[in-house]
Amino acid sequence: MEDMLSKIVDMDEKVRLETQKAEQNKADTFKSISEKKDAIYNDYITRARERIESDYKTELKRSEEKLRTVQNKQKECLTLMEEMYRQHCDKWVDEIVERVIHS
Repeated sequence: MEDMLSKIVDMDEKVRLETQKAEQNKADTFKSISEKKDAIYNDYITRARERIESDYKTELKRSEEKLRTVQNKQKECLTLMEEMYRQHCDKWVDEIVERVIHS
């Protein structure tokens, strides 16, 4: 009977150790999963920030180019208007005076 009781106590102790190992394994697995989740999230955020920075630089270059194009066209228009003014100034002034006087 004593031998039987000893075997039961030994089995109980073995089961408790196995249970404790299983619980530790479960805790380690959850910790590992959490660490992997954090690593994946951080990697995603890093790549997203790099992509945003890249897109920002690309869009900035594109908008600067459009601005230069518009500024060049504006300069061309201003030059053309100034040239037209030089050529037609006297005629326009005479026409305005004529219309004001005879209206």
